[in-house]
Amino acid sequence: MIKERFVIAGILGVFALLVGSLHAADLKLKVSDQAPPKEISDSIKALLSPKAICLNDGDKAAFQFWPVKEVSLKSKPSSASSALDSIAEATLIGAISVQGSGFKDYKDNDISKGVYTARFVLQPQNGDHLGTAEFNYFIALVGAADDKEPGSFKAYTPLVKASGKQTSSGHPLVMSLRPAESASETPSLTEPASEHKAIRLKLSGNASGQKADVPLDLVYEGHGHIQ
Repeated sequence: MIKERFVIAGILGVFALLVGSLHAADLKLKVSDQAPPKEISDSIKALLSPKAICLNDGDKAAFQFWPVKEVSLKSKPSSASSALDSIAEATLIGAISVQGSGFKDYKDNDISKGVYTARFVLQPQNGDHLGTAEFNYFIALVGAADDKEPGSFKAYTPLVKASGKQTSSGHPLVMSLRPAESASETPSLTEPASEHKAIRLKLSGNASGQKADVPLDLVYEGHGHIQ
């Protein structure tokens, strides 16, 4: 009887994994003319694109991203692959609405259904995070109610504290960003690393009047080495 229970449990576990994989595989990319959600403040909404980049599950949007119309850069990037180095910490990148189930951040925390702002953050280069991610570029998700102004956050500590309200551990809710050498064919779906799925995006950057593209992969499936 005990053996049978273990067999049934194993079958159910495999089935759950297959369902999860099939669900992820079914997500389709679509760009639609859609205003950002009402939960986003007017002052932030004014900075966002009127077009939503969507991951659809069938005919329903599971994940939507509104990038900023223009991201402020510290300096003009020397190359596409180093463009993320030109973004200052806590810079507003966009807004995100999650309506689907099963999304997790890069630390494998659940991303609850809701509306968030997305701000650029660097993973601390210390012993606590050693070897957990290939790149140290991330966005921290902040609940829309906790981020009402473009300049709400100027530094790492208050930003991650606000983002940490979304997790039981207090760790910020983060999604990995990966540099991309090509800005062609964006947006598009990519698999930038093993067991990683991402949306390839091209942000329009401005460094003191100098325009520059910022290509990147926004990882929506996959996680780092969990400690």
